[in-house]
Amino acid sequence: MSEPLKLVHLANFNSTNIGNGALISGLEHIITADFPREITWIREPWDDYSFGFRKFDHRFIDLINSCAGLIVNGAVAIHGRDYLKETGMRFELPLDLIQKVKKPIVFYGISYRHFKGQAFHNQETLRKTLAAYTENPNIFLGVRNDGTKKWLKETLLVPDSVLKNVHEIPDTGVFVQAQSGYYPEILPDRKVIVFSPNDEDAPYRYGESNFSHVTETGYRLIDEEDEPNETVWRQNRARLIQTAKNALTLVLSESGAQLLLVPHYFDDLKFIAALFDIFQPQIAHQTTITTGLMRVPGTAYFYGRYLAADLAISMRVHSMSPCIGLGVPMVPLITQPRMWDFLTQVGLSDLALDAFSKRLEAELAQMCLKTLDDPAERRERFLQAKTKMREEVRLINSRLIDLFGIVN
Repeated sequence: MSEPLKLVHLANFNSTNIGNGALISGLEHIITADFPREITWIREPWDDYSFGFRKFDHRFIDLINSCAGLIVNGAVAIHGRDYLKETGMRFELPLDLIQKVKKPIVFYGISYRHFKGQAFHNQETLRKTLAAYTENPNIFLGVRNDGTKKWLKETLLVPDSVLKNVHEIPDTGVFVQAQSGYYPEILPDRKVIVFSPNDEDAPYRYGESNFSHVTETGYRLIDEEDEPNETVWRQNRARLIQTAKNALTLVLSESGAQLLLVPHYFDDLKFIAALFDIFQPQIAHQTTITTGLMRVPGTAYFYGRYLAADLAISMRVHSMSPCIGLGVPMVPLITQPRMWDFLTQVGLSDLALDAFSKRLEAELAQMCLKTLDDPAERRERFLQAKTKMREEVRLINSRLIDLFGIVN
């Protein structure tokens, strides 16, 4: 009988953003299912490296070389911070040291997060890093199917000679493993609407550049911050919150449902507080409740709440993609290009709502009520999308099995 395959899994294990839990859970599930050998996961906290508690050094190289190889989780790795001087991305293993790694390195769907008008530092360093990765036969460079490859081409201006060796991998959050539990905040006799807001990077998310061009990725990168007009972005944010309040009030009144506000990270609590400030007292007091945050070990329990939902409204990426995988009827409320691009790639862009549309109030209320009344079509569309992505993952994993030299 073969020994278990030891794989280092570099991921944000210590994060309080539960989306990392979805990525971790989904990745380990699909690799464990597809690889012909039992897996022993050596879990290494990437966020400890990002915050300076650990270093990408010889100890890290020795760890990889003592195992079968390294899987880099599909988290946000490309965001243009000024301190990423070594490689231009969050995987800061110097290129001269990476040559000392004797085992395969797999980037399993890394992503970008950047808004038009934000500074993006170390651009040339990042281009050189990506080129070096694609030239190394020991490295499989996979990016998430959320338009990251398109962004690298159109915005970072990575040449086609590099991009031809960059592979798109479905968001592993689609395959998160959820487990139903006891949720005392949910009333058992009323339909449940889950709303996952997103208030990260608010000045840029609601700034005029993104507000007017929410589906565009082909913009010019800048080295210095283009400070958004505070009056404008605050007005745009307030308009969205007011619109959401109006639509939700109508939906709750007509459906008799309860509203469960589900923050995925601290920023979302600011959106929730602003929403509560303008809700009618009866809705805030009797119909609406909010949950708390959850660490990565609580991922299955956290997403079990989604299994209890009759409808989800998703502004967060890892509310949206897990809903598709779990078959939860969901309305994507879009404030960033990579959500548009993900839905386009999986054939679901027609279900998305532009959060900045002047018609949003009527569109959101109508879509929510229609989905609550007849969720079957959306569930079927999600199943088809998940099935297609699962087949894509199997093909990718078959290549990785060869890369790791695994035999039955």
